[in-house]
Amino acid sequence: EGAPPEKSFMQMRKVAITAGFASMCLVGAILLTSGSPGAMEALQTTDGQSVTTTSLFKTGEPSTDFPKPTALAMKLQSPKEWKAHINTNVGPFTVLVHRDWAPKGADRFYSLVMNDFYDGGRFFRYADNFVVQWGLKGEPHIDEMYENGANIKDDAPKKSNSAGRITFATSGPDTRSTQVFVNLADNTFLDDQGFTPFGELATAEDLDLFKNKINAEYGEKADQNRIISEGNSLYLKKAFPHMSYIKTEKVEVITP
Repeated sequence: EGAPPEKSFMQMRKVAITAGFASMCLVGAILLTSGSPGAMEALQTTDGQSVTTTSLFKTGEPSTDFPKPTALAMKLQSPKEWKAHINTNVGPFTVLVHRDWAPKGADRFYSLVMNDFYDGGRFFRYADNFVVQWGLKGEPHIDEMYENGANIKDDAPKKSNSAGRITFATSGPDTRSTQVFVNLADNTFLDDQGFTPFGELATAEDLDLFKNKINAEYGEKADQNRIISEGNSLYLKKAFPHMSYIKTEKVEVITP
């Protein structure tokens, strides 16, 4: 599928330098603000099929049960606007997702969060004053499954890669899969390279967490191929024991 995302980023970097409901209910990974319990169980795929929240993958289940890229659970349609509440070992942050910015990207991110994909994932790349990248789960069975054959088509660019916005990593046209990054600065030079933001950190405090709390000591030393083949247990936890990581994630729907 081309060069790994981190190589693509390094190349690009070098180029640059030279409706109101009263109740809220938590159901698995999703915090919904709408309607009846029955409605809360029903999700829609991008082609209009129904998926129940009980059929989604939950952290603690065998990794072999994680849905394949072709499964309905990985083809969920994102709400128009929603928040991903992500808790890390250094504190929580929130991503505000706007589907109209990048529909395909928002749908994929929603599907990943709803299936607890990012739980346990490490912030394996910290490029100071550039990006913080994550999106490899650290379980070889799952990461190998999504390394090839799970890419989504590109979205037409609508927003710039300004500080605090979140974007899928890519190694070329139509190669977005699971890895994402937060822009630590205004990286406008990425805008015409296929890097299309689909959301943004909700507050200035969230951006501060990325700049000052996510552990930056390992920089860009982690080898993505080893993360994919060896995972957290055999590689990252041993080679980078203090690397920051995601503990839990959940969805709050703002506009269905």
